[in-house]
Amino acid sequence: MSQTASDLNKKKTSDHNSKDNERWLTINGKRFHYIWLRDNCICPACRHPTSFQKINDISTFSSIPKPLSVVIEEDQVIITWQEEPIHQSIFPIAWLMDYAYDQDAGTNNLHQKLELHKKQEILWDRAWIETNLPRKYDINTDDFDAWTEQILTLGFAILKINNHQDLENLISKIGPRDPFEGERVLFPVKSVPGATDLSETGYALDPHGDYETYKFGPHLLQFLYCVENRATGGESFLIDAFKVAKDFRQNHPSYFNLLVKTPIQFQQIYTDWQYYYRRSRQIIELDRKEQVRAIYFGHSHAYNWDLSFEQMEEYYEAYCAFSCALKDPSYHYCFRLEPGECIAVQNFRVLHGRNAFDANSGVRQLDVSYTRWDYFIARENFKLFQTLYLND
Repeated sequence: MSQTASDLNKKKTSDHNSKDNERWLTINGKRFHYIWLRDNCICPACRHPTSFQKINDISTFSSIPKPLSVVIEEDQVIITWQEEPIHQSIFPIAWLMDYAYDQDAGTNNLHQKLELHKKQEILWDRAWIETNLPRKYDINTDDFDAWTEQILTLGFAILKINNHQDLENLISKIGPRDPFEGERVLFPVKSVPGATDLSETGYALDPHGDYETYKFGPHLLQFLYCVENRATGGESFLIDAFKVAKDFRQNHPSYFNLLVKTPIQFQQIYTDWQYYYRRSRQIIELDRKEQVRAIYFGHSHAYNWDLSFEQMEEYYEAYCAFSCALKDPSYHYCFRLEPGECIAVQNFRVLHGRNAFDANSGVRQLDVSYTRWDYFIARENFKLFQTLYLND
């Protein structure tokens, strides 16, 4: 049998003669392999005390680490290793429970806390929005965590912002630099002659996410800031593509699987800059648990697919069915964006679009900026788990 701490009020010492004891240690019913314990030693010689990065390299060990002795105290475990020179690891038991990886480890370990944190998503459609109308957050008076919490649950938030500088300051609280330009830039989106993108016309824009369809880059948190909106038409709308995909999976499982497994080509041409972007990717991306992780959709960028003759018609059936689902008004949160308001969206979950507008009736200008989703979620993770690393 392996080492067990049944009574943490009594100090225990093990001589480790059993074969099982050579492989793992059991604390509070959770097993920890000795190789894992040695690799994750948190002493300053093995893990840098301020960056928390590993210094010790387990791959340089000539054999699997073995303990010389194990002492289990009320709140910590002390392991002395058979090494030359002898090394000692001290693990707080609470820390071990946070990182327990044994089967049926419960919901208290860090990895499962992260999963639970992710699962606070609320999938929504128009009916849900009408019943639970989201508030608009004033960045000067409302708490920063309030609107970021809504991003985590609904995938978007509508913010009230006085000017460009306030927007820049807000985004800088999340991430230091724009992922494409090297420094943050607000891109004006308005109708212009000789447009190089449909967004620079008065045409309607179908549900889409920006950049991630045809560019290689990180997931994005997008900000669409309304500078002026005097045009007739041009109402904005948002769609929870995760909700659409969930329903689509239930109603059209074969189409869903086709969109998961089959990559198509998304493209964008910028004649002014002489850029031709082209990327192959699936429209629906799943995580390792087969749950929807991301949606990549932009009809205006999806053309001239590199599919076989035998695949083409069937794929079009699936593509058109999903496109129609995304355009179904029962999924749309539709509103008119007013000057000084800004939409923040999780770009790979919540798709956005607009109705057509008459460019001759008045100016409609949104300024757009982005930061990496990694920055956003990393800050949320830090708030959740900083007690594991920092002293009070």
